[in-house]
Amino acid sequence: MTRFSIAYVPSDTEFLVSDGDFSALEIRNSGNGSGFHYFFDTRTNRLITDFVLEDRPQVATLCQVTLIKKDDEYSPRIRLWKKDKTKVGKKVVEHKVPETELTKIIKATVDTGEAYRNFWKVIHFLQSFSEVSLPDNNFRVVTDDRAQLAKSFEGKDKQTILEAVRIAIGGSITEEDLRMMSNRKAQLGVFEKLLNDADFFESEQKRLEKKPEAIWQHFFESNPWIFGYGLHLIACEPLDEKKMERITTGANIFTGAGKRSDAVMRSKGYISSLAFCEIKTHKTPLLEKLAYRPPDVYQASKELSGGLSQVQKTVSKALLLISNQLHELYEDDGTPTGIQVSTTKPRQVLVIGHLNELTQNGRVNPEKLTSFELYRNSIQDVEVITFDELYERACFIVRDS
Repeated sequence: MTRFSIAYVPSDTEFLVSDGDFSALEIRNSGNGSGFHYFFDTRTNRLITDFVLEDRPQVATLCQVTLIKKDDEYSPRIRLWKKDKTKVGKKVVEHKVPETELTKIIKATVDTGEAYRNFWKVIHFLQSFSEVSLPDNNFRVVTDDRAQLAKSFEGKDKQTILEAVRIAIGGSITEEDLRMMSNRKAQLGVFEKLLNDADFFESEQKRLEKKPEAIWQHFFESNPWIFGYGLHLIACEPLDEKKMERITTGANIFTGAGKRSDAVMRSKGYISSLAFCEIKTHKTPLLEKLAYRPPDVYQASKELSGGLSQVQKTVSKALLLISNQLHELYEDDGTPTGIQVSTTKPRQVLVIGHLNELTQNGRVNPEKLTSFELYRNSIQDVEVITFDELYERACFIVRDS
């Protein structure tokens, strides 16, 4: 028996939210003398009274939007309802029930189910119209103490608030401090999206026109505090005020084109020590897919072992150019920078992959985890850190948690 699936065809006054063109909608009078206004689809020349949020074989979920005009603004009225598609064309029977103690407490609810995303599309569409008046109240769930504190700051200038905070914490805090903390929290959000949102990562690739490794390089260049503080429990910073990515062999930072290191860092202290870092991507595999010795022995991936060799070779070649254990850095014209770094056994770091690779069905695979941990702990000269571990360390810096 052959089965045919028939796509849902909306009525003349219905608009499919899933694939409709919102840019073609504008506000028009209903034209029936009611004084109500609705949206008008200029592409299909029809008045839209209902937005189809979800379409199922027998039932469709709709959001009716009616606009009430007052002066030069429109106030929306929203009604969610279910349409029985099996009874299309049949008149809806209405029956008035007298209000009694029993009937007046009866209320109807409409479960939007999986249609909530399309519902918010409609809400955001309404918000985009300057003529549509929506309540501007902001609601937050806060404790009584926090609400009282927020109310006490209403109408106060920044300096007054900063001074109050300074007194409360017993120290000094500036507007720049607040801006820095706010920016770092925002950048953590970007870090998380790059790590977990494939669509966002792809959009960044298109926007910056860069390969995956270069996306991470760009992000860390913009946020050296993540790279420095996140790698060690010693504060680190870029070698100087220039880029973290540096040429180390050939025409380079030591002899004044060649081999590159994704990040050349120095520790902060009376005497600085060097740190060389190679950055892969969060999608770079940590282990080979198939067990080396089934069923429980997994070997390091080609990318992981290759990354280790890469950073080791970079450091080895760079140190061949330096004869002293304490090296002073100079500008291109010979001007001393005042920076001296120790070249005795520089730190070497490889940022690669994501630990979720070592899980199956949401649970840790102990054999894969053991294979990975034994391998990276056996590498004495290079610290291997995954992108999710780097993210958690950065969270600790900002949130102290």
